[in-house]
Amino acid sequence: MPTFHLDDTPIEFEPGENILPAALRAGIEIPHYCYHPGLQVTAQCRQCLVEVTDMGNGHGIPKLQTSCSTPIADGMKVSATSEKAVWGQTVVNEFLLVNHPLDCPICDQAGECDLQNFAFKYGSGQSEMDYEKRVYGWREVGSFIVLERNRCIQCSRCERFSRDIVGSHDFGSFLRSHELTFDTFEDAQITHKFQGNLSDICPVGCIMNRDWRFKKRAWMLNKTRTVCPTCSTGCNVTIEHHDNRVFRIKPRENPEVNRWWMCDEGRLNYTYLNNRRDRILEPLARVKGELRSARWEAIYQAIGHRLQEIGAQGGQVLGLVDTHATNEELYLMRQLLREGFGSEALHFPYRLGAQQEQPPRPLADPFIFTLITTDKSPNTAGALKAGLIGDSDDKRLKAALKAPPKVAFVMGTPFVDDDGVRQAVAKAELIVHIGTFRSAWMELADVVLPGYTYAEKWGTFVNKADRVQRIQPAIKPPEDAEDPLRILASLLELLGNEQSHAAAREVFDAMGQQAGPFQGLSWDAVGELGTPLIGNGAPQASA
Repeated sequence: MPTFHLDDTPIEFEPGENILPAALRAGIEIPHYCYHPGLQVTAQCRQCLVEVTDMGNGHGIPKLQTSCSTPIADGMKVSATSEKAVWGQTVVNEFLLVNHPLDCPICDQAGECDLQNFAFKYGSGQSEMDYEKRVYGWREVGSFIVLERNRCIQCSRCERFSRDIVGSHDFGSFLRSHELTFDTFEDAQITHKFQGNLSDICPVGCIMNRDWRFKKRAWMLNKTRTVCPTCSTGCNVTIEHHDNRVFRIKPRENPEVNRWWMCDEGRLNYTYLNNRRDRILEPLARVKGELRSARWEAIYQAIGHRLQEIGAQGGQVLGLVDTHATNEELYLMRQLLREGFGSEALHFPYRLGAQQEQPPRPLADPFIFTLITTDKSPNTAGALKAGLIGDSDDKRLKAALKAPPKVAFVMGTPFVDDDGVRQAVAKAELIVHIGTFRSAWMELADVVLPGYTYAEKWGTFVNKADRVQRIQPAIKPPEDAEDPLRILASLLELLGNEQSHAAAREVFDAMGQQAGPFQGLSWDAVGELGTPLIGNGAPQASA
């Protein structure tokens, strides 16, 4: 590959690439505001000025150049730290601060603000301004975003996202010179489903997420990499939390899944993680028709004793799971039914998802609309690959329930809204429910075993594109709850099947050593960004 030198550091580049993205890829910082890898280049903020001392032909460029828009030539020599370049960066930074208010103590962007960071590193530390700053009010411009125009530095990221990515043309530039401002047209409200991305890409505190506003300082948050469970797209996200409470979810860059974006539904679907009122906090057993708390050891002993009394085998034992269960949980649940009872009756609600249609906006990026599907579960593809029984109208399950089961294991909330299914399962002599929140299944269960949410455990999901991706714990579960993998392993031990795999890594590696869709994969191979299923793993379930 051809190379150029940035402050004596050789950097390889792709033909046609500009200086700034090549520098950032090499881990070299050049201050910038308007540049974003997912948006068109406008060179609007002028902060990324560099000095080109040699164009590769022995001649330099007299004027400073914006590195985000300057193409690289083989043998080019560039400096971002020369006296001339630093002077340019300092002057531009001072200009951008002319009208910016001293809001840092009350601004929610403080601690992750590009202007704050670059002003500290590249600013002059003084101002020559001797007139009043311009002042605008703030207002809500969408269902949950707030516009504080006093802080705007005219980077135009909001306008370019609205125009080129969503195609909605919500934002535009108004007036000129000192009075230049970015705002929604005719004070209109933003209605598209990707509003939160405007807050993400705003380099200052101009566009803020109202749901996050005045809740917590950014530097106090711990950030855990995981996957959004709101639909089958599986957007890569970070859960941001403090004191065992989730405060926000933000997209994490993954070029193969969601790039830099996510939808608003996934972004706002975190409040239930903080819900302790409806959480199942301890194991429960039904005594004389009433659920009472019990110790784990006593619960397992009672289940083992009851299973011996019933003596159910084969089709008399039914398993129901939803597709919020991880691949590892599905694997152990299937083992529980197969090895413990000789049963293959493991059903899941298969709901074929449809892609959201792109609005008739010719300038929009079609990719962003692929992030939203009607399949509102993260692991439908995983259940299909594992060969569980599922069909779009639940015919096979309803046929099996014509002869009510003697024992039923229910994980999550599958078929919870289907009265016919629940009434048929209610006839079982023993119902064991593994869940996290109160539901209609809890009211029917003889035993309730509290599990973990996706934000409290390790595991993997398979998204709609057959990509395996990892989740990991961000917050601590309730003290008396248990990892569903350990629950299933304990149930297997009750039936005399010694289960050595009770951790997600161990279970996944065991899956990779067996014939099936995960064959040849390992936990480490999945990595932080996931990996495609080898050979795409053909679906085995009924469609």
